Amino acid sequence: MLEKDIENLIAEHPEDIFEGEGFKLIGQQFPIEGKRIDILFEDSQGRQIIIEVKRGILNREASGQIAEYYGLLKSKNKDSFYEMILCANVIPKERRLFLENIGIECKELGISFISQLAKKHDYTFLDDRPSYKSTSTSTGKVILPNSIESNPEDISVWIFQGNPQRYDVLNSLSDNDIGNNIHWLVNQYRNRIKKNHIGLIWMSGKDAGIYAITRIETDPSLMKEYPAEKKYWLDLPEKGEAIRVEMTIIKRLINKPILKETLLNANGLTKLSIMRQFQGTNFPVRNNEWRIISQLL
Repeated sequence: MLEKDIENLIAEHPEDIFEGEGFKLIGQQFPIEGKRIDILFEDSQGRQIIIEVKRGILNREASGQIAEYYGLLKSKNKDSFYEMILCANVIPKERRLFLENIGIECKELGISFISQLAKKHDYTFLDDRPSYKSTSTSTGKVILPNSIESNPEDISVWIFQGNPQRYDVLNSLSDNDIGNNIHWLVNQYRNRIKKNHIGLIWMSGKDAGIYAITRIETDPSLMKEYPAEKKYWLDLPEKGEAIRVEMTIIKRLINKPILKETLLNANGLTKLSIMRQFQGTNFPVRNNEWRIISQLL
């Protein structure tokens, strides 16, 4: 799911998002005051409605740029009526308050909502289309650890949780500079997580669920923060050296995540560790639970 996908769905189906507003599309990537805005609508009262789209979490830098541009637009077009709406998958409370206090409406469009909207209108995400090329494509082949065959109650699969209010999980998983080689903190089970185990990247929040499948390439060890990943921490001091594992992404699920509600409704997953105790970074998944999850892929 690219930012362009969200833009396209909003532009093509505004009635599903802004019900009753009567938005009429003027254009996408529309030039105004030296900047190309994502979408320009006209509402039923003839007002110009600017839509700015951000995938993942709205960070401080983006909110500041949007506020600056909106102020410039208002000052240079005093005789025109412009309104701006910011759409993002995750909008932290403090940024929503900041933007709404200067007149910019904020609308949170979660991943599950965007996925359902695409399904409703038979929209194929750009990165699912045959012509799409990316340096971070994954193989999609999931190799089960041998222990799953011999010990179904054992642990060979681990959930690695990311809080979207602290770390921009969605954009980090799609960054070509990071590619398929990612690193994750290990705060629990340092002696049990092993090389060649499977990792499930879990994003918490209202769209909680599994967003990628990985192969763990190293035992947990002291590692520095990798520069390409560092930028996705939000308003937090650098982590520096910490216990981490290196992982290879073997399947991305951003367009079709396995959501928490789906897992809750699956037979055999009621005791899944992250459902019972969701505070933490690392959670064990029994091999028999992984068998059930893998059927949902």
